[in-house]
Amino acid sequence: LTPLIFLTSSIELIAQALPNKTFYAHASAGLARSEDGLKFMVKPIESASQWTPQVNVGIGYRFNKYLGIETHAATMLTSLKASGTLVLNNEKAEVTARHSNVMISPKFFLPLGDKSELFLRTGLGFLLSESKINSPSNPDFKKSTSNIGYMVSLGYAQKLTDKVVFTLQFDFSDPYGSEDVWEGDLGVLNAGIKYSLNNKK
Repeated sequence: LTPLIFLTSSIELIAQALPNKTFYAHASAGLARSEDGLKFMVKPIESASQWTPQVNVGIGYRFNKYLGIETHAATMLTSLKASGTLVLNNEKAEVTARHSNVMISPKFFLPLGDKSELFLRTGLGFLLSESKINSPSNPDFKKSTSNIGYMVSLGYAQKLTDKVVFTLQFDFSDPYGSEDVWEGDLGVLNAGIKYSLNNKK
């Protein structure tokens, strides 16, 4: 009976990317795309660059095989850009926007085998945005916005070593910004690493 209990415990331990009761740091990078939120510009818009690299860092804790929690923050490395005509006054304008967030997220795990698992992360926090509009009548208009919103992440994790886990995930968020500068949901495809802080192996 004792060997059977030991074997069951060993399978339980290795059938997930990180052990239970583990603190970890995580970092990821990828490409973000802002959905079309340029309602203040005449369609069709002359040009728009809605893709940008984004980085994400944070810390987390795994309670057990199926449940954890993370705090994380992300920011765009370059600005979203668009040029066209303003609906308000029919002026030509150049627009840029950068989005960031700070979130806290419960995390749910579904182990697939001895070294891999799927996960679902559902977060709530602050969505931050800074936009600039450059037009002849208002050459340097800036607006910063912040709102409370959600983020949902679906991903895959693969154990590389006893302390290092590779992750690949897709994040989808509530709209950033406001209608008069740049408003849009944000989708991010990113790859990253989780590193165990208290797993001694």
